Amino acid sequence: GVKLTPRHYAYLKISEGCNNRCTFCIIPALRGDLVSRPAADVLREAEKLAKAGVKEILVISQDTSAYGIDIKYQTSIFGDREVRATFLDLAEELGKLGIWIRMHYVYPYPHVADVIPLMAEGKILPYLDIPFQHASPQ
Repeated sequence: GVKLTPRHYAYLKISEGCNNRCTFCIIPALRGDLVSRPAADVLREAEKLAKAGVKEILVISQDTSAYGIDIKYQTSIFGDREVRATFLDLAEELGKLGIWIRMHYVYPYPHVADVIPLMAEGKILPYLDIPFQHASPQ
């Protein structure tokens, strides 16, 4: 495919859609329910990007923190190990690539607190892109 970003960073899509039905949001109507990619597929793509010289991966989806819920945190094989499709496990594995990992579109639920130690340890960037509209109680 054609890469439309500068060489030093790339977007990495981990899932499509969303299971939430917020009154203000059209994403489920446009994109459908959450469909997560297997962790091994995501990690292979990330590894390929890192080997191609990408220095920062921007992890994206419509609901990044819900990654894996739809596939019941399925395990897949990456290299010589099993990796579960969870927000935390994916962040841990991405952190091993030795490049910057930035999490985008992270709702303040579920599993967000789990990745804070990874940020403190410098394994992923201490950055969460949280959509502003999620301050609404509706």
